[in-house]
Amino acid sequence: MNYPLWEVPFLGGAGVIGIIASIHVFLSHFAVGGGIFFALTERWAFNSGDNRIYDYLKKHSLFFLIVTTVFGVVTGVGIWWAISLCSPNGTHTLIQTYTLAWAIEYLFFVTEIATFFVYFYSWDKIPRKTHLRLADAYAILSIFTLLVINGILTFMLTPGGWLTSRNWVDGFFNAAYVPATGMRLIGMLALAGLYALVTASRLRDEAFRVRMLRYAAKWFLPIFFLGPLLAIWIALILPQAPLDIIQNGLSTAASGTFSLMARAMVLSVFLSAALLLMVFVGPYLNARYFSPRAAAALMVVGLLTVGMMEWTREMMRKPYVVYNYMYVNGIRKDEIPAMNRDGATAHARWIAKDLKGEALGSELFRAQCMSCHNKQGYRGMDKLLGERDVAAIRGLLQVMRETDPAKSPYVKIMPPLAGTDAEVDALAAYLSTLNAANRKNEPQLAQR
Repeated sequence: MNYPLWEVPFLGGAGVIGIIASIHVFLSHFAVGGGIFFALTERWAFNSGDNRIYDYLKKHSLFFLIVTTVFGVVTGVGIWWAISLCSPNGTHTLIQTYTLAWAIEYLFFVTEIATFFVYFYSWDKIPRKTHLRLADAYAILSIFTLLVINGILTFMLTPGGWLTSRNWVDGFFNAAYVPATGMRLIGMLALAGLYALVTASRLRDEAFRVRMLRYAAKWFLPIFFLGPLLAIWIALILPQAPLDIIQNGLSTAASGTFSLMARAMVLSVFLSAALLLMVFVGPYLNARYFSPRAAAALMVVGLLTVGMMEWTREMMRKPYVVYNYMYVNGIRKDEIPAMNRDGATAHARWIAKDLKGEALGSELFRAQCMSCHNKQGYRGMDKLLGERDVAAIRGLLQVMRETDPAKSPYVKIMPPLAGTDAEVDALAAYLSTLNAANRKNEPQLAQR
């Protein structure tokens, strides 16, 4: 615990990261899929000599430039800002482990952006064949950014041999790397088609508009045919714990214990299927009646789908930020015994060592709970604790200190609580002040 966490009222740090990350993924995946879209569509225009396709691509490239280099870059900076403040230890680990990979990715990213600026400003100024080569170059560079980033993202869920070797190559080329790369790539192609529907729906030549709308809809074909197969492949190599939680959540849904992870997965599947069906029925079968408003509505559904899928991926990694190595609160798995022996505060550089009672409990809450929970609002402790008094909260916290799944039902979804008995008492005293309003007929507030 080298760094304190940023306290965000009501929404929490996890909520801030989730919102920015969902928007950024929706934009950045378009940057990769859009690059392939430009390369293949311009080759179609070059081979057919159809100037209408060239004119469409010129307008689409302006839309692409604004979306990816303005909003995409801003949200990219935003996600680094958010994870640095809300998950500093996890960010520290990713930077230290993959310094070389980040440097390579940054090189590809800068070159990719520069290439697209040349591509955009060279319309009608260089030979068409040369311009087509620029489109190919941009597509290749954008794919390389995916290949680098996806190794780091999949490492967080399936770190594989890195856990023992600490060799970054072992973690980068992990078991999920190939299927997850394939899944993201076909998702990017679908997003390229989704964004193309927006610009194609505004074309004035009716026959050409219908032609381009159907063309854009066909970019969903790869994810329609290959998506289920890649999803099964990914499920086969996931850790057993999240699979058990999903299975239990689905099997017990009827009795009212539909787990959050199971809900997220079901919503992801439902939204993905709904989006595919709407694209098939709308711009593909009824392109003549497909309007810009309908395209905007599909964009909203697409953003929700991407957000839900990213949330599901994050949920599957819980309670870790790097699976089986570092918990979501930034505490390494191998630090727990020492923290139980010496006290959590002894291993937190930013917590004053002379704190006691509720003041100490407040800092322990910030260090071990606040990465997922807030005082009030989203995952608020006031509601989760209900009407428990100090003794009941203390008993709950003692259960959460267990690392044996047979003794604690929280082990698979939450980090174990680390600290001494005195620190647990201090945390219980502090938590009892958060739900004080919920407790009726309580003669006194928590003991101090």
